[in-house]
Amino acid sequence: MASTSQSASRRSLRPHTTSNVRENARRQRERLLARQAALEALAGPIHEATDKLFKLEATVASRAQAPLKKIERLEQTRDRRIKKIQEEYAAKIAEIQREMEAGTETLTPQEREQESSLLREYAEAIVKFSRSASASELAPLLGVSTREAKKLIMQAKADLGVANVAEPAARSSDAQSVPAAS
Repeated sequence: MASTSQSASRRSLRPHTTSNVRENARRQRERLLARQAALEALAGPIHEATDKLFKLEATVASRAQAPLKKIERLEQTRDRRIKKIQEEYAAKIAEIQREMEAGTETLTPQEREQESSLLREYAEAIVKFSRSASASELAPLLGVSTREAKKLIMQAKADLGVANVAEPAARSSDAQSVPAAS
């Protein structure tokens, strides 16, 4: 009988037949699959630890992002409120400007009455002053030129409806007060 080493050497000298090649490839494939299964079994705890680390990192990252997201939401809310307030005030300002442009001449009935009373008093004061003084003396008092003072006197007389009718009455009242003073 042949020794083990001799039989092995004889086998190695055998020509490679198709069945031997297939058998060798099958065995090789089985060895590779077995090795791969063993490696996967060894790598199982590594994958589990990696998954747990990934979940932990995601939790920490989301916790770190939470304040930033909250800040961002608050800023957006602030910006919306500011924009709303700006729009409200812009509308109020525009409304007031429209009122101002449309209603600069509008006075209440009391104000109109008071205005006409004051204008009448002003005209009477100008007419009274013009009876005793000239337009050149009225001009510096009003801060206008003599020509303007003459126009103001004429306008005041026209507004009051005073022509020469009021002047004689005023002169007679002045004449009466003069003898009483002497």
